[in-house]
Amino acid sequence: MKVPLTALILWAAGFIEHASLLFVLVVRKRWKTFPIFTALIGFNTFRTILLFILYKYGSLHTYWLAYSGASLIDLALQLGIIVELARVALKPTGTWIKDAKNMFLLFGIAGAAVAAVIAYFLHPSSSSSLDSWVEKGNLFSAMLTLELFASMLFTSTQLGLLGTSHVMRLGQGWAVWAIADLISEGIYSHFGSEWHQGVIDSVRILAYQAVTIYWIVTLWRPEPKRRTLSPEMQAYLDSLHGQLQSQLKRVSSIEKQ
Repeated sequence: MKVPLTALILWAAGFIEHASLLFVLVVRKRWKTFPIFTALIGFNTFRTILLFILYKYGSLHTYWLAYSGASLIDLALQLGIIVELARVALKPTGTWIKDAKNMFLLFGIAGAAVAAVIAYFLHPSSSSSLDSWVEKGNLFSAMLTLELFASMLFTSTQLGLLGTSHVMRLGQGWAVWAIADLISEGIYSHFGSEWHQGVIDSVRILAYQAVTIYWIVTLWRPEPKRRTLSPEMQAYLDSLHGQLQSQLKRVSSIEKQ
């Protein structure tokens, strides 16, 4: 199939940006902190090449199968990234803070339930039942991604665990991309997948590419010093440390008896 000039430019730009971000993650050793995110960027770099070749030289059916399979892998990695960013943001001392973990799980479960209900009762303007369920699935994944990232950022901010750290920057970028994705999927759901498809897809791709450039710049730079913990969190950790010391003294005294 012939590739339009606009699509060719966006495809080339996407590959260059993914490859550049992957280079930054490896060279600056950010992959040690964000292995799942690095895996997603590596996968997207390979996927861009594969889909371009299939689109230009393969059949439409082959391209659709590859695109659908890659989308499922992409979604699984995105959900893994949510957990990864939450783990980094909510474990400043190497272990899950109890309040942070419970708050994140609560908002995460509630967000997934709300996304599932909204997606189920929406009626996309699709020509077939299969396309309708595909649109429902896309809407659900977009809403779930945005809600879980919002839960992670809200929980971290409430507990004073974030500042200008790399994990904060990744979360902010992903939230912007999730909003753009949700808006585009909402437009397709209401007006149909053929409604100004080229324009909507181009805007969504440009939003993602802008976020990718933001990640390249911020991950190349050294991570700013972490903000000190909030007084409430510092008091919680001091109390936890005191309880641990007390229990250790009890164990020590029992062993001496």
